[in-house]
Amino acid sequence: MFEEMKFSAAENLKLPKDVVLGEVLVSFLGRHSVVIENYRGIILYTDTLIKLQAKTCRVAVSGSRLVIEYYTNEEMKINGLIKSMEFE
Repeated sequence: MFEEMKFSAAENLKLPKDVVLGEVLVSFLGRHSVVIENYRGIILYTDTLIKLQAKTCRVAVSGSRLVIEYYTNEEMKINGLIKSMEFE
Protein backbone atom coordinates (compact mmCIF):
# COMPACT_ATOMS: atom_id res chain seq x y z
CA MET A 1 0.00 0.00 0.00
CA PHE A 2 2.84 2.40 0.83
CA GLU A 3 4.40 1.74 -2.59
CA GLU A 4 1.08 2.57 -4.27
CA MET A 5 0.94 5.87 -2.36
CA LYS A 6 4.49 6.73 -3.44
CA PHE A 7 3.67 5.86 -7.05
CA SER A 8 0.53 8.00 -6.97
CA ALA A 9 2.42 10.92 -5.40
CA ALA A 10 5.15 10.66 -8.03
CA GLU A 11 2.52 10.64 -10.79
CA ASN A 12 0.56 13.60 -9.40
CA LEU A 13 3.60 15.73 -8.59
CA LYS A 14 5.37 14.72 -11.82
CA LEU A 15 8.44 13.55 -9.91
CA PRO A 16 10.93 11.11 -11.46
CA LYS A 17 9.79 7.60 -10.53
CA ASP A 18 13.33 6.20 -10.46
CA VAL A 19 14.15 8.63 -7.65
CA VAL A 20 10.91 8.38 -5.66
CA LEU A 21 10.42 4.62 -6.00
CA GLY A 22 14.06 3.57 -6.19
CA GLU A 23 13.43 1.83 -9.51
CA VAL A 24 16.35 0.52 -11.50
CA LEU A 25 17.27 2.72 -14.49
CA VAL A 26 18.84 1.01 -17.52
CA SER A 27 20.47 2.85 -20.44
CA PHE A 28 21.77 0.87 -23.40
CA LEU A 29 24.53 2.29 -25.57
CA GLY A 30 24.11 0.06 -28.60
CA ARG A 31 24.79 -3.66 -28.17
CA HIS A 32 28.11 -3.23 -26.42
CA SER A 33 27.45 -1.13 -23.30
CA VAL A 34 24.79 -0.73 -20.66
CA VAL A 35 24.66 1.65 -17.68
CA ILE A 36 22.55 0.49 -14.74
CA GLU A 37 21.58 2.92 -11.98
CA ASN A 38 19.99 2.31 -8.58
CA TYR A 39 21.34 -1.19 -8.06
CA ARG A 40 22.14 -2.51 -4.59
CA GLY A 41 24.75 -5.17 -5.16
CA ILE A 42 26.42 -7.70 -7.42
CA ILE A 43 25.05 -11.24 -7.08
CA LEU A 44 27.01 -12.98 -9.85
CA TYR A 45 29.83 -11.84 -12.12
CA THR A 46 31.18 -13.98 -14.97
CA ASP A 47 32.20 -13.12 -18.53
CA THR A 48 28.83 -14.42 -19.81
CA LEU A 49 26.40 -13.39 -17.05
CA ILE A 50 26.18 -10.50 -14.58
CA LYS A 51 23.34 -10.52 -12.02
CA LEU A 52 22.56 -7.49 -9.90
CA GLN A 53 20.18 -6.92 -7.01
CA ALA A 54 18.01 -3.83 -7.27
CA LYS A 55 15.48 -2.57 -4.75
CA THR A 56 12.47 -4.19 -6.39
CA CYS A 57 13.96 -6.93 -8.59
CA ARG A 58 17.07 -8.65 -9.90
CA VAL A 59 18.64 -7.68 -13.22
CA ALA A 60 20.49 -10.24 -15.34
CA VAL A 61 22.68 -9.18 -18.27
CA SER A 62 23.89 -12.02 -20.48
CA GLY A 63 26.30 -12.04 -23.38
CA SER A 64 29.96 -12.69 -24.07
CA ARG A 65 33.17 -11.00 -22.93
CA LEU A 66 31.20 -9.06 -20.30
CA VAL A 67 33.25 -6.81 -18.03
CA ILE A 68 32.30 -4.20 -15.48
CA GLU A 69 34.07 -1.05 -16.69
CA TYR A 70 33.27 0.87 -13.51
CA TYR A 71 30.88 0.86 -10.60
CA THR A 72 29.96 3.26 -7.82
CA ASN A 73 27.33 3.11 -5.08
CA GLU A 74 24.83 4.53 -7.57
CA GLU A 75 25.64 3.12 -11.02
CA MET A 76 27.62 0.61 -13.03
CA LYS A 77 28.73 0.33 -16.65
CA ILE A 78 28.95 -3.10 -18.29
CA ASN A 79 30.77 -3.61 -21.60
CA GLY A 80 30.88 -6.61 -23.92
CA LEU A 81 28.59 -8.21 -26.48
CA ILE A 82 25.20 -7.95 -24.78
CA LYS A 83 22.74 -10.59 -25.96
CA SER A 84 19.89 -10.10 -23.49
CA MET A 85 18.74 -8.49 -20.28
CA GLU A 86 16.10 -9.85 -17.90
CA PHE A 87 14.27 -8.61 -14.84
CA GLU A 88 13.76 -11.46 -12.37
